[in-house]
Amino acid sequence: MDNALLNRTVEFLLLPPGNLLLLLLLIFIWKKQKMVICTLLAMGLLQVIIFSLPATANWLIAGLEQQYPPQKDIWIQDELPEAIVVLGAGRNRNAPEYGGESTSLTGIERLRYAALLHRKTGLPILLSGGEPLPNVRSEAELMRDVLVNEFKVPVRWLEKDSHTTWQNAELSNKILSAEGIQSAWLVTQAWHMPRSMMVFKNQNQNSDENKGITYHAASVSFGSIIPWSDLYMKWVPQPTALTRSMVALHEWVGLLWYKLRQQQPH
Repeated sequence: MDNALLNRTVEFLLLPPGNLLLLLLLIFIWKKQKMVICTLLAMGLLQVIIFSLPATANWLIAGLEQQYPPQKDIWIQDELPEAIVVLGAGRNRNAPEYGGESTSLTGIERLRYAALLHRKTGLPILLSGGEPLPNVRSEAELMRDVLVNEFKVPVRWLEKDSHTTWQNAELSNKILSAEGIQSAWLVTQAWHMPRSMMVFKNQNQNSDENKGITYHAASVSFGSIIPWSDLYMKWVPQPTALTRSMVALHEWVGLLWYKLRQQQPH
């Protein structure tokens, strides 16, 4: 949990709008340098405007989604995988209508697709997601509640200790290998799939124990197009676009960090 919190803090300070705090700190340090102050203020304003443009957000998200294009009826194939892995996607901490906490809307999208894949194939499901804070239920348990109680789909395995996508891969691999599973669908958002597939494939390269587990992308939510982004509106700053840009930047930075991490000796 501490490493996950540290990662989020560093990311917050590197990306907008959090990095505006660093700009303000630099302005305070160089408060007598008018040219420096004006430059930093202009940089801060410009980055917010650029990332608030639907054109920018659509471009950043599309670059991720296109790496694993949509697949229609992926259960219609000669050889199916042996399991379905669904990655955790945070939580809704204030859902009194569901008894307190529930999985996030992003998680619901993943679970809906996992339920469809299970109904079409009967494959067992593994849910992966840990506890971000002490004395709370894991993301995996919250997702299980939705699958079992609402979608009426059974869950075979729970991985309840991961806090990052990297840990999702490490710990899910251990469970699947212990069960003799050799292939699985990986269910997550299309914009999250490149980073997810990178780390899950990396597990096979660095562990003899897990060698042979093959993962297949089962992407959901191809939503690169932002509402009100047609014609000239794609050049009009919008808060929705800023949010989508931050999601995409999180993934691009994560891809870079994971590539650097893979090059480190194990």
